[in-house]
Amino acid sequence: MALPLPAGKLKVGTGWRYSSGGKHAAFDYPVATGTTVFAVQDGIVLACNDGVTNKPQPGVQGADSNWVLLGIRHAGKKASVLYQHLSPGLQVKKGEQVKAGDPLGKSGSSGNATGPHLHLAAMWGHRTANSRYDYLINIGANEKAPKKGTAANEICIFPPDQVYTGKPAERNPFAGGDVFLDKLKFGVKQSDSVKRLQFVLNHIKLVSGRTLAVSGNYDIDTKNEATKWQIQIDKCKPGTPAADGNIGPKQAEKLFGPQYTLKAHS
Repeated sequence: MALPLPAGKLKVGTGWRYSSGGKHAAFDYPVATGTTVFAVQDGIVLACNDGVTNKPQPGVQGADSNWVLLGIRHAGKKASVLYQHLSPGLQVKKGEQVKAGDPLGKSGSSGNATGPHLHLAAMWGHRTANSRYDYLINIGANEKAPKKGTAANEICIFPPDQVYTGKPAERNPFAGGDVFLDKLKFGVKQSDSVKRLQFVLNHIKLVSGRTLAVSGNYDIDTKNEATKWQIQIDKCKPGTPAADGNIGPKQAEKLFGPQYTLKAHS
């Protein structure tokens, strides 16, 4: 599932403050574990943490979690966006340049969380691993959500959608839309569903992966990349029907986000 741009496309669970009154200064999106999270802008991965299991530790301050800190530019200045509580198995690493709409990882419930959700915060400046929570510094006990996007501490950008620039699906016609499951097979030609598959595979980091031409033809190159995804990401055993390069319905549910509508027949 893509991070909604603008934020109003998805329900916000917690915003400026928790129900208890404690400072939050970020958006919590209650989404299912495994929801794909995308870069909101072109930028660089300033820091990240991976390898923490999805075992919620509610109320445990400082509990280790999986997160990505993305450095971007907003209003002509450096800014940072923090994605937190992700599932293990990030799709980026520190120092990596990403484009708006590139997948960063999957949502989860690692760390101080009560359940699966995406925590998203934004702040001025390019931050480090140790300063990724600076957006919370010096927010007064009675301070209300800022009206112009920047908190009194001159660090926190709230709401975080101040830094959003548009929906990834608007950047490419095949970053969303209908996918017909009967077209996700080797030999199919001139299919928009295959183009959407090729687009998605091009945005997944695979060992020895290659960039596919978004041709609409389910050729041998597409089959090979689909097989790599089945083995590397879906953990299917090589040589089995589940790793034959054809994408079945259950695999399609894992591969395509909710910006795609899966249909049985064309």
